Formats: sequence, structure tokens, C-alpha cells
Amino acid sequence: MMLNALVYIAYLLLFLFTTVCLAAGLYYLAELVEEYAFFTKKVLRISIWVVVVIHILLWATEDVGTLEVGIGLLAHAVYYSLLARFPLVNLSSPRFLLSVACVILNHFMWFLFFRRHYFPFSQIASIFFICVWLLPFSFFVSLSANENTLPYGNPNIATASGDYLTSSRGRSVNVLRSLFGLLRRKTESVLPSLQRDPSSISHTQKYN
Repeated sequence: MMLNALVYIAYLLLFLFTTVCLAAGLYYLAELVEEYAFFTKKVLRISIWVVVVIHILLWATEDVGTLEVGIGLLAHAVYYSLLARFPLVNLSSPRFLLSVACVILNHFMWFLFFRRHYFPFSQIASIFFICVWLLPFSFFVSLSANENTLPYGNPNIATASGDYLTSSRGRSVNVLRSLFGLLRRKTESVLPSLQRDPSSISHTQKYN
């Protein structure tokens, strides 16, 4: 009984450590992308073409669905259109909303396909990782939006059309880093005891 409890505790700790490491890695990637935006755009363009070729090869050499491959190609064509103004993005623009819809549709169609046809788990995971998740995840880490258009931005200076700004009226920020910043602020507001009160610090130093 005790050993089973230790197993569950170990799995829980492993999950927590993995989550923290993944979050730290994503934050570091977001900083690199923000610093090397032009190189990131070039890598994304090449990656899209590579994934498109993989779709065509899968359709030509493997027993995969034509509809699923076609939707995947359409989705990556929409992703490619995001490169026109990369890394900036308007979160309410039709192009961005269409790309989100393509991510959901592409994932749903492949999921239905693998429910109807048996493939080894390693092959299913490979298709999902490379053909479905790779580019959306890369764009999620890479895209930047205007600070005023984010849900927790300053609404007093946002434009009426909702477009992002590149002048002094607004500042473009990485979406992923902004989400981490929001999470940190929410954590600090929920757990204020984790922060040391400056008055208590000065009071302690006075008696030391």
C-alpha cells in the first residue's frame, strides 16, 4: 500500500518538474525568437515547405486519407499567409482566426481518421507531431501582438479597429511571454504571502 502511494507521489512530482522545465524552455525560446525574428521567419518558411512535401509523400506512398492530407495542405497554406506580417499578428484578424480554425479542423480530421484505421502508436504520434502540431506550436511561440490588443492590455489606448500598432502608441510583445507575465501577476495576487513586505524587511534589518 505504501509503495503504491510512493509511486503516485513520484509520478506527481515528475509531472510537476516536467511542466516547470517545459515552461522555462518555452520562455527561453520566446526570448530567442523575439531577438532573432528574421531568422525565425526564414526557419518557419522552410519548415512549412518541408511539412507540405511530407504530406504529399504520405499521400503518395502510404495508405492515408486524401481528405485529411488536403485539409493539412490547406491549413499550412493558411499558416504560410501569417508570414506576410510576421512576427506581428492581430489576434482578431480573419487570417489569424482562420488559422486557429484550421488547427482545430486538422487535428479533428486526423483524430477521426485514426479512429477508423489502425496504425501503430509511434506512427500516429509522428504524424500528429510533425504534420499537425509542429507549425502551430512554432507560430504560438513566435508570434507577437500589440500590447493594447491583448485581453489584459490597456484598453484606454487601444485603437478602434483593433489593429496592432508599431508606433509610440503601442508596443509589440511576444504572445507567449505575455501569457507567462499574466500568469505571474495572477499568482502574485493570489499568493501575496510569497512576497516579502518591504516594511517588514526594514524592520528586521533595524533590529539586526
